[in-house]
Amino acid sequence: MPRSLVLGNGCVLATFDERLQMRDLYFPFVGMEDHTAYGDVHRIGFFVEGKGFSWISDPDWTVEIRYRFNTLVGESIARNDRLGLSIRVIDYVHPVHNVLTRRWFLSTTDGQRKTVKVFFHHDLHIYGDKQKDTAFYEPFTNSVIHYRQTRYFLISAITDMPGVGNVKRDLGMYPSVLPSKGTIRSGGITDWSIGKADYRGLEGTWRDAEDGSLSGNPIEQGSVDSTIGITCAIEPEIETQVTLHLCLGRTLDEVVALQQTALTEGDERLERHTSNYWRSWVSKIRRDFGDLPSGIADLYHRSLLLMRIHADNHGGIVAAADADIMAFNRDTYTYVWPRDCAFTCMAFDAAGFSEVTRRFYRFCKGLQTPDGYLLHKYNPDGSVGSSWHAWFKNGEPELPIQEDETALVLSAMWKHFTQQQDFEFLQEMYEGFVKKAAEFLCHFREESTGLPLPSYDPWEEHRGIFTYTTACVAAGLQAAARICITLGHHAHSERYQTAADEIRQAMLFHLYDEESGRFLKKITRRNGETIDRDRTPDMSIAAIWKLGILPVDDTRVISTMQQLCDLLQVRTVIGGFARYTGDFYHATAEPSKDIPGNPWIITTLWAAQWNIARAKNTKELEQARAAIEWAARYATDSGILPEQIHPHTGAPLSVAPLVWSHATFVETVLLYLEKQKQLLNP
Repeated sequence: MPRSLVLGNGCVLATFDERLQMRDLYFPFVGMEDHTAYGDVHRIGFFVEGKGFSWISDPDWTVEIRYRFNTLVGESIARNDRLGLSIRVIDYVHPVHNVLTRRWFLSTTDGQRKTVKVFFHHDLHIYGDKQKDTAFYEPFTNSVIHYRQTRYFLISAITDMPGVGNVKRDLGMYPSVLPSKGTIRSGGITDWSIGKADYRGLEGTWRDAEDGSLSGNPIEQGSVDSTIGITCAIEPEIETQVTLHLCLGRTLDEVVALQQTALTEGDERLERHTSNYWRSWVSKIRRDFGDLPSGIADLYHRSLLLMRIHADNHGGIVAAADADIMAFNRDTYTYVWPRDCAFTCMAFDAAGFSEVTRRFYRFCKGLQTPDGYLLHKYNPDGSVGSSWHAWFKNGEPELPIQEDETALVLSAMWKHFTQQQDFEFLQEMYEGFVKKAAEFLCHFREESTGLPLPSYDPWEEHRGIFTYTTACVAAGLQAAARICITLGHHAHSERYQTAADEIRQAMLFHLYDEESGRFLKKITRRNGETIDRDRTPDMSIAAIWKLGILPVDDTRVISTMQQLCDLLQVRTVIGGFARYTGDFYHATAEPSKDIPGNPWIITTLWAAQWNIARAKNTKELEQARAAIEWAARYATDSGILPEQIHPHTGAPLSVAPLVWSHATFVETVLLYLEKQKQLLNP
């Protein structure tokens, strides 16, 4: 199920489903420590006096989810005619304070005054599991607090139209974090229940809400959840506001201070600050979008915003935060893949957001092994992530890497310098990463051919010597050579350029198939001999021209790309391009000639980039423009791009959003605009 709303600030990341229910909550690293569980939801319910109860997930609700224009503020609408309720919902995570705020503006649809109780349920799995947790009602702040070790979550709520039963709360218990004794205005939590969940058949305290009242149990430990209720009155033609604050911190004092900040600053000011901050951030580079529709510009900005909140403030950029992928492999995409990050950073740098990419490049310094390479993937705190790449196979040891992940970081660092011209940062990266990485790429080769030694492909499914990986290694060494020239290291520059040239020549000799007239996906070599030549059409072969190893007008490039675009086209009403023929990953049917695999956003946009690169006039850009509009058409209503889509329905498949999809969209739009400018102003 795709996420319909993703909010964050580089420290907190929260995702919501199509019913505005929170599904993932990451803190204090983006993508690490999901304090929810796969399949669980944090429910929202409404009890209207005289009309009964309904969860927002019930079918009698309609929900429309959007972002506020060019911000990371959710602006949604929910309606239930049976209860006579219409609700505007404003959601945001403050860019500085680790507070998730959810503002619910309730109004009546039938002109009748109502007494309504709003229920917010939280089923936290602190540190990613459900044990040793404590939740308790805290009377001085009128809140419920969940905690374990150094993770605290304070949940409180207020309304501007309180119903019966509200009391003022003395804050004097916390003189260390409050400027003076004071009171929270009336209209806070009126009901609460804390109990067991996911334990011995207990469903959770949310069941207690369905009769319109909660038990008031003040504390529980172990496998716990909580539900709070806020009673409010709704008058005809007047909106009643109910606001939920979820404060995240490492200590009790920290979350109490965050609650006080939210109350002191006020929701209007915090919301305005959040909107203004992200609108200013994403609009700092003024850009003319030429003949592209306004919807493309909107998705371009939305992509940058979504890319940013998947970038942890410590440097790592996670691939996706949609934990529903757990159903596929009992693992997630919440890892830092150096490949995905390198492509994302190249898009960020091209768009003018180098402050994000610098953090990632510095992050890489701490990841690099003593031998100079990067491993499969990492956690956002820099620890090594899970992997399925074996260290020992078929009776022999092997290095469990994807070599492109080391090489592409070098390419990205060079592109960063060409745009920023920061010599001191380049020198820092040379000493901290480039030198060892380039030496590794030089050495990790066959003596007889000069080709890179076997590693895994970009899709992480097969092992061998790939055209894609070979092109990446050549490009990485070429980037290292240019870095050395810039810094005056001429001997190293010559060494790296020589290695890059040798790899390029070996690629032309061993990986170009004269019989088919295209580059091979991979070869398998044993004892100095090529024992298998894999002719599977694979769009990743586009790296040969994307990374500048061969020019776009090279006859071998033209022949290869023409065949790839023909053989990988999805011939349904949906269209798009598959990764490779016979792709079973999340396949909805047996791959066929018409459907070689599901259409991917990335590969479809790579095909568009090919059309951009070879266009000689503006008319030849039309096919690329159509592909950009295709990607936008299959974004969700809130502007979220998935990894892949259903070949018959266009529904999102696998994770959504996928950061690499959004980065490729940004990159393609920029390439299109640059080429259009060149053609119009030769």
